[in-house]
Amino acid sequence: MYFPGIASSLLTKLGCLGKFGSDRTQCKVVLDFSDPFSTEVKPRILLMGLRRSGKSSIQKVVFHKMSPNETLFLESTNKICREDVSNSSFVNFQIWDFPGQIDFFDPTFDYEMIFRGTGALIFVIDSQDDYMEALARLHLTVTRAYKVNTDINFEVFIHKVDGLSDDHKIETQRDIHQRANDDLADAGLEKIHLSFYLTSIYDHSIFEAFSKVVQKLIPQLPTLENLLNIFISNSGIEKAFLFDVVSKIYIATDSTPVDMQTYELCCDMIDVVIDISCIYGLKEDGAGTPYDKESTAIIKLNNTTVLYLKEVTKFLALVCFVREESFERKGLIDYNFHCFRKAIHEVFEVRMKVVKSRKVQNQLQKKKGTTPNGTPRVLL
Repeated sequence: MYFPGIASSLLTKLGCLGKFGSDRTQCKVVLDFSDPFSTEVKPRILLMGLRRSGKSSIQKVVFHKMSPNETLFLESTNKICREDVSNSSFVNFQIWDFPGQIDFFDPTFDYEMIFRGTGALIFVIDSQDDYMEALARLHLTVTRAYKVNTDINFEVFIHKVDGLSDDHKIETQRDIHQRANDDLADAGLEKIHLSFYLTSIYDHSIFEAFSKVVQKLIPQLPTLENLLNIFISNSGIEKAFLFDVVSKIYIATDSTPVDMQTYELCCDMIDVVIDISCIYGLKEDGAGTPYDKESTAIIKLNNTTVLYLKEVTKFLALVCFVREESFERKGLIDYNFHCFRKAIHEVFEVRMKVVKSRKVQNQLQKKKGTTPNGTPRVLL
């Protein structure tokens, strides 16, 4: 099941968006290419592709809780937009949305500065359109970016697949995959790895794809996965996700395979919990937040499975799949969760210390070349 826009409409009516943290202002069109330290702490995710491929719609649906149907009225992006996404402990990066008609390899653009601090480059291809031109632009973009930064993760979203049959989806993915890799091989760039995803804003595939992209930018991912494996093995849990409740991106899961239907149920559960909390979880004067350290939920499915949600941090939630017979030992699960939650907070504290240290170093480096009164030194 998929309920697009339910959480967004309820939260908007009840005035909870600002308190909960998903109320974003329009993306800023102010870029400072002259400051090499302005974006050093947060890795960049670049959204690129031809015009009308769906880049802005993806951003609005995933990070602004916009209903997919509302994206039909979005105007075409005509300027480079940059937005900070720092709504949770681990989802902490910048998204740069590039309009398709801009030639960012023009001499007036410092493309080296753009690619140097980039963690992931997402190239969106419209699967319902002739994608030959898109493949040519993809090859040009990837080869130029790789020369500047060999550590970039290159992600290809084969988008708008909701209008294709299952067989056509597979054939389109195979064709794009083969053509893109053949172009790289012909250029002698076999070392470049492209990851391909079938996506649509009308189901949860776009959230799962973005989850995979974001996970590659989280240095603590192996630690989080290990903690989840220990937790489920000692609690009789079948599957567990660590979710960012605002964007519904899962930043980590255990080592068992991810089933799309399971992921969709978890997303729907988060929507239901937040919707109900906005209605019944606030005080009469509207004070408080719809999601706090007391937030928890239990949903029993008709297939002898229990969905169990617990708050981990202000913006993170643990969602588990448990068999009813295993859930009878809820006390054991809660005790193990307490240990898991404590470990997550310790990981978060270490990360914050590292971030603060890097910010101090950046500030010191920015001050180099200036006198105490702020006048730039003339370097001879």
